[in-house]
Amino acid sequence: MIAGPLNREFPPIFDGHEDFITQAKSGHGGGVIPRPVRDLLARSSEGHVDLPRAMEGGLGGCFTSIWLSNERAEMNALAYAIDEMNDVFQVADRSEDRFRVCRTVPEIRKAWDEDAFASVFMLEGADPISWSLKELRIFYELGMRLLAPCWSRSTIFAHGVAFAGSLPETGLTDLGRQLVHECDRLGIILDVSHINPAGFWDLVRESKNPIVASHSCAKAISPHVRNLDDAQIRALAAKGGTIGINFANIFLRPDMEHGDDAPIDLILQHFDYIVNLAGDAHVSFGTDFDGTDIPAAVKDATGLPLVLRGLKQRGYSDDALERICNGNFLRVAEAVWR
Repeated sequence: MIAGPLNREFPPIFDGHEDFITQAKSGHGGGVIPRPVRDLLARSSEGHVDLPRAMEGGLGGCFTSIWLSNERAEMNALAYAIDEMNDVFQVADRSEDRFRVCRTVPEIRKAWDEDAFASVFMLEGADPISWSLKELRIFYELGMRLLAPCWSRSTIFAHGVAFAGSLPETGLTDLGRQLVHECDRLGIILDVSHINPAGFWDLVRESKNPIVASHSCAKAISPHVRNLDDAQIRALAAKGGTIGINFANIFLRPDMEHGDDAPIDLILQHFDYIVNLAGDAHVSFGTDFDGTDIPAAVKDATGLPLVLRGLKQRGYSDDALERICNGNFLRVAEAVWR
């Protein structure tokens, strides 16, 4: 057997952002820590996610990030993105139907009914999309259902939140506005986790659909430039979106350091803050597994029940936990996907 059954202690978690396919191919995820290449269908002590650990931790699926290094984005973004997507399909082919590429909410729910992991493609940065937008439809047909107009670097569509230096003050380009409208037309969810503030507000105004922050935290707790302030949180909620809480140490900690001694309570504080500000219909998981360093108290996907037990001990109802585990992302998907 490739993996055990899906842990049903809590509703299946649908995670807003995971970088496992980049790491599995290159040995280096989107974050700062290189790790050995590994087989996603075999249990490992490296990284954060493989199928056995996902099933044990109740992790039923995620938006699988297609992320490109600066070098790959500059050399041939389209080819490298397709290469990573092909890697995901190859994992699915070898998985005995336990790892599935999904394109609809019914497919995701069917996967959970049958103890399978539901992987949905996302582009973490629109670098593979050209000025004509012709590639967007092709990626959609391949199963891409979530798009971030940019990663931390700039694209022809928008500017990313840089981790150092000054932030670009300009928002979406004219092409960026066209990209938003075409995503709305096709039924692709837009992700604001890496976009700069000016681009965030342009995107909120331009899109007619709910939008998400797939992996961000509350700036009021950790003032990292990648986190969201109160006005941004309220704006996402007003559009019917959701925010995936990022488990990256630097986004959780008030001191924005990489130290992995942050307690699970700090993760819970970010959930609480957004719930108190916008309601439990607008917060989800967005762990950034395999793309960053996370608290040692969580360790990997098997630690997710610890977070949910903490939320339950804080008084979150079963209905609220279901919304946080998967209901909020799936509600957005049902509203946007065609």
